[in-house]
Amino acid sequence: MRLFPLLATLLALGAVAPLPAQTPGPIRAVDPTRFDTTCSPCQDFFRYANGGWDARTAIPPQYSSYGTGREVQDRNEALLRRILQDAAREAPHTADSTTRLVGTLFGSCMDSVRAKREDAAPLEPVLRRIAAIRTRDELAEALGELQHQGVDAGMPIFPYPDLAHSDTLRLNFYQGSYGLPDRDYYLRSDSAFASARKDYQAHVVRMFRLLEEPPSDAQRDAARVWQLETALASAALPAEQATKFPQLHHPMSRSGLDSLAPHLDWTRYFAALGLPGLARLNVMIPSELKGLDSLAGGAPLETWRAYLRWRAASFAAPFLGPRFEPEHLALTRILSGETRLKARWQRCLKATDQQIGEALGQAYVRVAFPPEAKARMLAMVTNLRTALRNRLEHLDWMSDTTRAAALAKLDAMSSKIGYPDRWRDYSRLVVRPGSFLPNVLAAQRFEVDRQNRRVNGLVDRTEWNMTPPTYNAYHNPPNNEIVFPAGMLQPPLFDPTADDAVNYGAIGAVIGHELLHAFDDNGRHFDSHGNLREWWTRSDSAAFEQRANVVVAQYGGYVAVDTIHINGRLTLGENLADIGGLLVAYDAWQLALRGKPAPAPIDGFTPEQRFFLAFANFWREKARAQAERMLAVSDPHSPERWRVNGAVGHLEAFAKAFRCHAGDPMVRPPAERLQLW
Repeated sequence: MRLFPLLATLLALGAVAPLPAQTPGPIRAVDPTRFDTTCSPCQDFFRYANGGWDARTAIPPQYSSYGTGREVQDRNEALLRRILQDAAREAPHTADSTTRLVGTLFGSCMDSVRAKREDAAPLEPVLRRIAAIRTRDELAEALGELQHQGVDAGMPIFPYPDLAHSDTLRLNFYQGSYGLPDRDYYLRSDSAFASARKDYQAHVVRMFRLLEEPPSDAQRDAARVWQLETALASAALPAEQATKFPQLHHPMSRSGLDSLAPHLDWTRYFAALGLPGLARLNVMIPSELKGLDSLAGGAPLETWRAYLRWRAASFAAPFLGPRFEPEHLALTRILSGETRLKARWQRCLKATDQQIGEALGQAYVRVAFPPEAKARMLAMVTNLRTALRNRLEHLDWMSDTTRAAALAKLDAMSSKIGYPDRWRDYSRLVVRPGSFLPNVLAAQRFEVDRQNRRVNGLVDRTEWNMTPPTYNAYHNPPNNEIVFPAGMLQPPLFDPTADDAVNYGAIGAVIGHELLHAFDDNGRHFDSHGNLREWWTRSDSAAFEQRANVVVAQYGGYVAVDTIHINGRLTLGENLADIGGLLVAYDAWQLALRGKPAPAPIDGFTPEQRFFLAFANFWREKARAQAERMLAVSDPHSPERWRVNGAVGHLEAFAKAFRCHAGDPMVRPPAERLQLW
């Protein structure tokens, strides 16, 4: 699922549109009205399962894509909206600290009258701090201060388990502190990227004008920003390298950091960040740090001040007054094609979830994820693990040595379902009625300080990297865990009232997907405790690579958008997890059927057909070209069409279910099938 590549951010109260009478009803996992029966399932299964829906569905202007995921999120948001509006009404009077926190933050966001009156004033303290930079040492200090407030400038930083010693939390430097989503936007000559660059530079000029710069100054400062961001992008690694953990382990001491990047005063930087005396860290991409250091020593300070003003303004724009809304939309349109801002309540909901998601999540799971749903999910996970174990035990290409270590890793893997066992403590976070941006900055500082207190200490393996209302799931290699927030465990992905075929075809394939990430081209390098360590024999590792190359070639032949092909190397781990997850989900469903009467067809479709139809319907989505381009160069996931059509052709069970034959497009020749699991 989509997450940060390594691991993976507004109307007066009471003046909102009327709430619907009730939350929209659940979505059917298999709905024949979505089908395109003019297309054979053996020719294009994605079109067969979703083509009717695709033909009559337009992407709403406020979204970059639309499909199953967005429909589930809309239902989640309808529920969360009620929770937040109730909390905002109760906040001034309640003794419950969680309700007060959630209601106050959401309420300050929804106060559009204040936002219009204050305009950019809440950002002025940050802008004054940037304007005061007069020396290189002050530049280093300002970079640390901005990161402390959650403004990504210079180089992204985040705590993450030490890749070789997963019990220890380390600070990590990464790449990407620029306004466009990937280095390719700065460096590729394709016309679509050239157009995005032109629109982006015009957007930066207009943002400086909103900060009251004269036209000539705004043009000059935008040119400075472009120059510095292009230099940072040029030092970055391509996405297919920047997402591979074995290439990202470069631990070093402070003296090593001083040698690698001597032009930055790291003592002042880390003191401003809130980590004075930091002794060790991991520089994931040394070339990016060297590029930053060269700029810190050589780029004029006026260039740095322009860049930092831009980074601060771009960060704050969603939280400021209505004058900034057109430019917030302009950047969104460049990157993803949206032509209308989401409703203010949606933006405020998202911001509340980003800042204090576990506080919001407590009320959400009480309504949206009952204990019996968690119990059924755990039972499905058990079946999927059993099915994967059976496959590992019978692989003819894997040695007994590697197999024993793989089984030990599977046995040690933990599962987190729905929500944390222990909720995050927000008692140190103070938010106040009034301006929204100061509350956002306070929440950002709270989170940075919370994590800083544990850097170079023990990892808390009970923590979650996603909030409970999130529509997503993930595998976390250093924790050797799979995680499924309650926001995703909703119909049609997971429906306790549905037949097993559709549950295993939808959420079962997701469970299998996350399980298989532990053994994909990236996750396989971590051992049972989550340490980056080579536990494969050399011959087994070579056999893995040989088999995986079939998938690299397969997906590299698919067109993502325009003339841009899928990057088979960048997407390899996700493609392996899609194919392997579907295999294991089918096996697990067969295990669940043992000892039970054979299920009868429903709506004229056999249980086997419903399994695969649920899988295809889960990936039902259409996206704007801008979003497809962005994802094609930066996202390790393939487009949804190919996540379906690319996977089903590897399963003999699919061909049997729909009576497909050799030579059909959805039946891959045996030599071109993944012979891995």
